[in-house]
Amino acid sequence: MRRKPLVAVLRQLLDPTTREAIVKDMARAPMVDGRQSAGTLGQDLKSTRQVDTKSDLYRGMLQRVMAAFQAHGEFNKHAIPRRILPPLFASYGEGAYYKRHVDNALMGPFPSMRTDLSITVFLNGPDDYEGGTLSLETPFGTQEYRLEAGDAVLYPTHYPHWVTEITRGERLAIVTWIESLVQDPLQRDVAADLADLMEWAIEENLDQDALLRIEKIRLTLLKMWAKT
Repeated sequence: MRRKPLVAVLRQLLDPTTREAIVKDMARAPMVDGRQSAGTLGQDLKSTRQVDTKSDLYRGMLQRVMAAFQAHGEFNKHAIPRRILPPLFASYGEGAYYKRHVDNALMGPFPSMRTDLSITVFLNGPDDYEGGTLSLETPFGTQEYRLEAGDAVLYPTHYPHWVTEITRGERLAIVTWIESLVQDPLQRDVAADLADLMEWAIEENLDQDALLRIEKIRLTLLKMWAKT
C-alpha cells in the first residue's frame, strides 16, 4: 500500500536484535522527566519519562540508532538527511500522554538545526499497551499509528500531532528530528517517488536507456533542490 501523502511508514527500521538491546538498556538506564526536553508550550502538555542523555547507557543506545538510520534504505530515500539530532528514548507509563502540539522549527545547540522531519520509532508492539496512539493532523485528515515493534513513522515537523493517554501497560518509543538536504516536503516526496519508479523499472527489466533517463531526472532534481 502506498504511503500516506508526505508521511512514510518505515518497516523494521530497527531489526529485532538492535531493538531488543535498546529495550534492555532502557530498563536499566536512569530516567528523567520528559518535560525537560519540551519547548515552552510542551511543559504543560507532556507527561513522559526519558533516558538521561548524560548516562553511559545512552551513548551506546545512540550509536545503535544512528547506525540503523544510516543503513535503512527507505529512511534515507524519504528523509534525504543532512543532520539528525541525538534521539530521545521515551517511556509512556499508565496515565502518560503528549497533548496536541507542533515541534520546534529550530532545535539543538547554537547554531540551531532546522527541523524538517520528525520521526517516531516504536520499540514495543500495540499488544503491550492500550491507548498511546500517535495521531498526525495532515492536509488529508488525521492519520493514526500504533505500529509493530521496530517500525517507524516519518512525517513533516510542522504537522500538529499528539499521543493519546496510556490506559494499560507501557509504550516505549524513540523520537528525533531531521534536517533534510531537501527542505521542501513536496520536493522530497517527488524525489522518493522517482526512487520508487527507478526500483520498479529495474524489477521490470526496462532497457538501459529508460533507466538512465529516470535516474538522470532524479539526480538533476536533487542537484537543483538540495542545499548542502
